[in-house]
Amino acid sequence: MNPDPVIDARDLVVVRDGHEIVRVERFTLDPGEVHVVLGPNGAGKSTLLRALDALEPIAGELRYRGKPVRTERDRQRLRRSTAAVFQKPHLLATTVRGNVESGLRLRGASRDEARRRAAAALDLLGIAHLAERGRKGLSGGEAQRVSIARALAGDPEVLFLDEPTAALDPPTRRALLVDLERIVAEQSITVLWVTHDKEEALSVADRVTFLARGRVVQEGTSSEVFNRPATGEVADYLGVDVWLPGVVSDDPDGGSRFVTGDGHSLVCAAAHDGPAFACVHPEDVALALTEPAPGSISERNVLATTVVGIKPQGRLRLVVLEWGELSLQALVTQAAAEHLGLTVGMRVYALIKAVAVHVVPRAATRR
Repeated sequence: MNPDPVIDARDLVVVRDGHEIVRVERFTLDPGEVHVVLGPNGAGKSTLLRALDALEPIAGELRYRGKPVRTERDRQRLRRSTAAVFQKPHLLATTVRGNVESGLRLRGASRDEARRRAAAALDLLGIAHLAERGRKGLSGGEAQRVSIARALAGDPEVLFLDEPTAALDPPTRRALLVDLERIVAEQSITVLWVTHDKEEALSVADRVTFLARGRVVQEGTSSEVFNRPATGEVADYLGVDVWLPGVVSDDPDGGSRFVTGDGHSLVCAAAHDGPAFACVHPEDVALALTEPAPGSISERNVLATTVVGIKPQGRLRLVVLEWGELSLQALVTQAAAEHLGLTVGMRVYALIKAVAVHVVPRAATRR
């Protein structure tokens, strides 16, 4: 049985200057989860975060721990149990220690308690050595760590993170992301994490809500959203570059069969019959130089293809394959590419499991 949500919003609407910015039928934040709100810039992600933290006027119903949030007193009760960190740190003109202690003092902590809890938070973020440094002497990454330490010092039940690493350079961003993942896991904090970065979302999320134009397009576990995007819009954003147009029908051996316009076909997991697009992640395509014997492998799709391109992707190689009139992609290691002796023009077999062929009804796409 699932626990009751910490925060539960229904029919939530945010309007500014007569324009509807966000409309969400249902949004829940469950105890102990990291729920990532992902989507393009301008999707309404930050507005949704502020609405859920009672920082934004809303229409609809917002509940915290099962109780409605309606009055100013209700909103204060919610905000006393939460803390928010935004993309740009907002620090007071005092020392690092003074910044972290300030929130605790506002919540009624004694001077000694505030100093003790601030010291623990600074140590948690690896910046205890900066305690007496002033705001102007901090780098961007250090300032954001102070902001996070200040939020965590209050021992919030819910931590709201609004693009916390977006303004940082790559090395600083990676280091902070590693520490945030560790802290969230160790502290068992409930987190709402807003980002437009798909890699960040994949690395931290228990659950993902994809937002576009202020509407929820898809919600599910990170595996569900990343591996089985519900629409072409989500797939495009997540980097699924290859879409195959065709029609789904029943497969005599079970499951479904996706048939392309030029007569090629793929066995896929059960899907509704009718016009659709199929996508296959490059990571799910294996390559072989010879056709495997029937029954010798688990992949139900064995496709005769031609290599038409090989593109470096860091330590990997993206192999572009021609399959009839269509194109596929496979992602292999550099060592695998060298072992296979891959060159443009050579014939190879693409091996794909049926469950790796993801089908989206054509009416659900925006292509």
